Amino acid sequence: MWSDSAVAARQQSSAQGSGTAARTEPERRKRPLRVLMVAENISLRQSGETSVPFYYLEHFVRRGLEVQAICHARVREQLKEDMAPELFQRVHFIEDGWLQKLIFAAGKYVPYRIEDLVFNQAIHVLTQMRLRKVARRVIDEHESDVVFEPVPISPKALSFMYGFPVPVVIGPMCGGLELPPAFRHMDGAMVGWTISAVRKLAVMLHRFIPGKLRADALVVGNQRTARALPPGVRGQIHEVVESGVDIERWDPKDYDQPCADPQVTRFLFCGRLVDWKGAEYIVKAFAPLAREGGVQLDLIGDGELFETIRLLVESEGIGESVRLHGRVPLESYISLLRKADVYVMPSLRECGGLALLEAMAIGLPIVATNWMGPGEYLDDSCAFLIAPCSEEFMVNGFTEAMRLMAASPALRRSLGEGARRRVLEGYFGWDSKARRIIEILEQVVSERQGVSSMERAL
Repeated sequence: MWSDSAVAARQQSSAQGSGTAARTEPERRKRPLRVLMVAENISLRQSGETSVPFYYLEHFVRRGLEVQAICHARVREQLKEDMAPELFQRVHFIEDGWLQKLIFAAGKYVPYRIEDLVFNQAIHVLTQMRLRKVARRVIDEHESDVVFEPVPISPKALSFMYGFPVPVVIGPMCGGLELPPAFRHMDGAMVGWTISAVRKLAVMLHRFIPGKLRADALVVGNQRTARALPPGVRGQIHEVVESGVDIERWDPKDYDQPCADPQVTRFLFCGRLVDWKGAEYIVKAFAPLAREGGVQLDLIGDGELFETIRLLVESEGIGESVRLHGRVPLESYISLLRKADVYVMPSLRECGGLALLEAMAIGLPIVATNWMGPGEYLDDSCAFLIAPCSEEFMVNGFTEAMRLMAASPALRRSLGEGARRRVLEGYFGWDSKARRIIEILEQVVSERQGVSSMERAL
């Protein structure tokens, strides 16, 4: 949702041939790798996950690969505005059918977790069927060497990317997410039963829709995700962090530059206003500080709990210190982020988060829940990590950490510089991530061609 806008990408020339099978292996090795990227949504505006294929497409082309992409037509107008024309012409679009539209409408009448796990997955299956059909045509027309499916990042999601004359690479994926034990009541009995049933059903469905089972390579963000893959996968498993940030586009914060109001410490939250993102906990944790004065909290994002959060702010009597911005344009978000002093992330079920990495790239110190993605991305060089032992413990922990941050500009600077350093030294830049994925793509193509040569020799 909050990633930077696209920059111009150089169009690589593409010689047309007479089909994938017609080109010999020596000829294949002489030309740039030809990649078909398949992703239901490619967008900088919808969510962190949908920006993942955008950045891979951009960096692949920048590195000289011949890339084609297939995605849903719902993002066509966004891509036309955000992509360079040379990049946009590489994208093929599919439309919704009547059944997808019907399922989408029906999903609005159930709890959002069931909508996501059942109705959205049904739409995903129908969309995948259409993507597969178009993929076959594009592979033939553009003589693709490999199919790359970077999203959805869920290891349980079904993939129809199989049965092609070229190898398939899926990922990086991230999943196996659970609420902390003290918060598992949030899903409720109905949602909990649905989650369990859907996961068991997914294991069976992967036998009939074996995209992940037959993939030549599967890329996971961590070992937790590797354990969540469907049983029976036979491709090689590689580990690459699934989230990333375009480091060059996020200049570090200048801590020597005077603040507009040095007497006020500004905290910032960015995310969907749903229960597991924890916005209500950050409001409760912030309330004592707001009453003490000298602080401000910016809440950025929309969602089903927007009105609930607004009423909570009102009931706490801290409206003068809290600003609910809703969903804001990218430029406005960047401005707010650069004015912030501390980034807060009370999420309870998070893979990692592009917004978190962008805050780290700028050089903001972090206060976050020590659970799943944030617990894996952050350490004490850049953040205060609060254990989600209970709601009371978590709220009090955030309050004390935020109070320490507000009291010490030196501490904010030290942790902020640590956050920037961790992004630079870790595996979080899109350029380094794209290089690694290209290595994996080249490896599976080479191995597939090697097997073909051996078979012919025998």
